[in-house]
Amino acid sequence: MQKNEFILDYILITFSSLLMALAVMLFFKEHTLAPGGITGMSIVVNALTGFPVEYVSLGISVPLLIMGILFLGKSFGIKTLYITLTAPLFLKIIPQTHVTSNLLLAGVLGGLLVGISIGIAIIRGCATGGTDLLAMLINKVMTKLKLPVILFILDGIVIIGSGLISRNYMVSVYSLISLFVIISSIGFITRRFSQPRAEVTLQS
Repeated sequence: MQKNEFILDYILITFSSLLMALAVMLFFKEHTLAPGGITGMSIVVNALTGFPVEYVSLGISVPLLIMGILFLGKSFGIKTLYITLTAPLFLKIIPQTHVTSNLLLAGVLGGLLVGISIGIAIIRGCATGGTDLLAMLINKVMTKLKLPVILFILDGIVIIGSGLISRNYMVSVYSLISLFVIISSIGFITRRFSQPRAEVTLQS
């Protein structure tokens, strides 16, 4: 990989990490929206088993990252690890800010930021370390299933599970709307900006 391409990779995936943190701090956290992801999955497992969320999240993320390195390449794993580490830093730096009281608008805008974030990560040959990484691994085996479809199924199951456990069904409805926006945004970004040099061949 050329030096300029390497630098561009890390500029873009840093931006991807920033967008993900902005979505959480500006839209999702205030309204307790959770459109899937490893965190949402961990919450569901915690509710069912009693295991602490942080341990469940670690127990899911670490094996996924190892499998990502093994099946999707070393460079993929390093960049994914970079995003996984920088996102929490941005979450600490960015203050939670009230942007809108409209739950629907929060879901749409947050979903747009997350979709762009994941889309950027995909076209630069990595993942954000969430369910997109799991979707990529599944896509590696089940190549006929498109990546956004796999991601929608995974996150949809998490959202439905969270809604059933919390019994806060309206939040689940808005989280599903947000997920639709995320999937649509990922599809647009990967179709519009996908590059043939990407190390991970993905269907979008």
